[in-house]
Amino acid sequence: MKLAILSILVLFISNGFAQNDPVWDNTQIENWPEECTKTTITSSMDGKKQPAIFYAAKEPNRPLIVSLHTWSGNYEQEDLLIKEIIKRDYNYIHPDFRGPNKTYEACGSEFVIQDIEDAIAFAIEKGNASMNDIHVIGTSGGGHATLLTYMNTDFPVKTFSAWVPISDIEKWYYESEGRGNKYSRDIALSTVKDAAFDKDNYHLDEDEAIKRSPIHMPTPIEKRKNSKLYIYAGIHDGYTGSVPISQSLDFYNKVVADYDTLEKDALVPQADIKELLASRNFVVTNKDSIADRLIHYRKTYKDLLKITIFEGSHECLTSVALDHIETGKILAIGDSNGAKENGWVDQLRKAQFEDFIFNASISGNTIGFDNNGQEKLNTLTNLDRYMEGAEKALRGLDKVVILLGTNDCKAVFGPRKHEIPENMDRLLKAIKSHTVYHQYKPQIYVVSPPPCGEDDIMKEKYHGSSERVKWLIPQFKMVAEKNDCTFIDIHTPLAPQWASLAKDGIHPEEEGQVMLSKIIFNYTN
Repeated sequence: MKLAILSILVLFISNGFAQNDPVWDNTQIENWPEECTKTTITSSMDGKKQPAIFYAAKEPNRPLIVSLHTWSGNYEQEDLLIKEIIKRDYNYIHPDFRGPNKTYEACGSEFVIQDIEDAIAFAIEKGNASMNDIHVIGTSGGGHATLLTYMNTDFPVKTFSAWVPISDIEKWYYESEGRGNKYSRDIALSTVKDAAFDKDNYHLDEDEAIKRSPIHMPTPIEKRKNSKLYIYAGIHDGYTGSVPISQSLDFYNKVVADYDTLEKDALVPQADIKELLASRNFVVTNKDSIADRLIHYRKTYKDLLKITIFEGSHECLTSVALDHIETGKILAIGDSNGAKENGWVDQLRKAQFEDFIFNASISGNTIGFDNNGQEKLNTLTNLDRYMEGAEKALRGLDKVVILLGTNDCKAVFGPRKHEIPENMDRLLKAIKSHTVYHQYKPQIYVVSPPPCGEDDIMKEKYHGSSERVKWLIPQFKMVAEKNDCTFIDIHTPLAPQWASLAKDGIHPEEEGQVMLSKIIFNYTN
């Protein structure tokens, strides 16, 4: 009887431990949908055959999802995203990259980095994948691999989405030791070649751990200027999960600092990190949500990097994991207010982080005049270049936002003011007759010029512009409506405070640019 009870107890304990793996680090093998195939990819580094799960989209030029398995999993591990990916007809590759992170060839090694590169190349060649529409997603150990790919890939990846990632292997070793979990031994096995450690006797090669840590790698600034990195972490991870949120927060700060050593506002202050870690909360008056989860903390750097700390633990919110794939593609056509740093286009990028914006704004640009005798400052003359440049960069086009007219109202063009609405009409018709427009049918937004200051504060070349701009507002509204475009009036709401927003009467400071962009944002979203 005692033996039977003992056997039942052992079985209960064994089953309990077997089921204790977190959802996002399980090793369960999925019965993959029949649309998927198991394949092998020959490593370009050592010639070894690396297995993968692959799905080729039915239609050409569809996005490619590179889904990276967790710390303890491999290429056959269940992927909760696959059914939705097939439903959306995205290309898909789920590579092995040397399997679970407990061998020297795994865990962020040079073989891992190259295996992921080889997998992307395979999916592009064998599938209907677009080179300019690659998206890398990973959770936990897959988040670590996503950050590794961000730091190392030569492919023009569009978005990287790292959920509860490990960024510092050396630091995580000691964090795992303190928590008494299995991952410290895994790291030891991964960093010491030919190790034969048992569960109680092992040690870390710190130099090797640092080599495999994204946080110690240089950020490839030039390669990532057209990419977005999303980092997500559940605020209770590290307490009820295995990876402290400091792994995410520290990496975010590292990348921001690599982009701009003088940047301060975009960094997560150490005081904020301390509060998040200690209280598992952050005191703010208004909190947003993601997938019905409270967002405790969010920071962005330009339109390049975003971190979100949500109410949760060591997990990926599958309902939003693919939200970054098909986002807005916007062509912005403007003048100096759009071209300048922190101008309205930059502010729109911050407000519409998920969207990709091709900025065709040029200082001095007009609708249809050769400003200063220069053809490059005439939008009608250069429209083909703008449209084709946007299509090439964005691989599509959803919206065209036009904010022009200030330079057309300069004193030198005063006698020709009646040509300005005519030129806008010609511009809208030219856009609608363009092959790029016919392919994608983007919505067109005509934004009124902002106010101009009075003559006594402006340079002589702008004298009389204030009245000419006021005259243009109803003209642009009629032209926009005639061409089935949306008209956005920024002049009326900004005029009462323009003197305090734009000291030179033409170019508002950042506060004014933010206000301007918010008006546009409210119409375009």
